[in-house]
Amino acid sequence: MNVMNLVEQGVELMLLGMGMVFFILCLLIIVIKATSALILKHEPATVSHDTNLNGFGKIHEDIVAAIAIAVQRHHSK
Repeated sequence: MNVMNLVEQGVELMLLGMGMVFFILCLLIIVIKATSALILKHEPATVSHDTNLNGFGKIHEDIVAAIAIAVQRHHSK
C-alpha cells in the first residue's frame, strides 16, 4: 500500500461518513416536521379571552402584592 491509496481511502471514508450524517440529520428533520404537523392537526385549538387592550393578561392581586413586598424588602436593605 502506498500513501496515495491510504489518502484516497481516507477521503472516501470521510465523505461516506459525512454523507451518512447529513442523510440521517435530514431524515430526522423530516420526521420531526411530520410529527409536529400530525400533532398540530389533532390538537384542539385554544382560545384565550383573558386579555385586555394592550395584550397582557390579567395579573392576580396576590402576585401584585408579592411583587410589592419583594420590592419593599429589597429597598429596605
